[in-house]
Amino acid sequence: MQIVLHYTHRTRAIRPRWLLEELRVPYRLELVDLFGGGANTPEYRRIHPLGRVPALEVDGRIQLESGAMCHWLADRFPAAGLAPAADDARRIAYEQWMFFVPGTLEPPAWLVTLHTKILPPAQRIEAVVPWARERYLEAVRVLDNALDGRTYLLGDRFSAADIPVGSTLMWLPDALEPFVRLRDYVGRLRAREAFLRAASDPQADTGGGGS
Repeated sequence: MQIVLHYTHRTRAIRPRWLLEELRVPYRLELVDLFGGGANTPEYRRIHPLGRVPALEVDGRIQLESGAMCHWLADRFPAAGLAPAADDARRIAYEQWMFFVPGTLEPPAWLVTLHTKILPPAQRIEAVVPWARERYLEAVRVLDNALDGRTYLLGDRFSAADIPVGSTLMWLPDALEPFVRLRDYVGRLRAREAFLRAASDPQADTGGGGS
């Protein structure tokens, strides 16, 4: 199996890269200069028609959406134990947390980030930020409660669901200040060897090669 991840550092593309590192399966990074216009070339638009990252190629077949990649990869390599089987009692919670990110946790976090850091000041809408921050904190409280007595979302064992949730919580670290469980949880995730490899800058590590 040949796996190629089209990747830009410090984007949602860290999610499938992190999971690939947890799985320890061979893959190649193809670096995309997203912020320099590299995703807008005709060649890359044939891979990702929206000119975004990540894009995953598996034996020439292309998959978009970081959450879908994590979902598929965890199921494709069941021996790693990162996704409960369909008849496992934990599968219900696993599916919930996998979809909690794009449906509930990430949208308000993205609005806060967009209107405080990404957009030029003249395009930011200040009134959006407090509303989005409160929606985000509501979601964060749900996660904090879910981690009561647990090391990871499904219990004592790390799963693929911890990747989209954890990576999103890392966007707004200041918001976690009142939540001791979540701060400890994110700290555990950041200390994982697979995360450290995935979070490294591939240009600094390999001169633009792959992993």
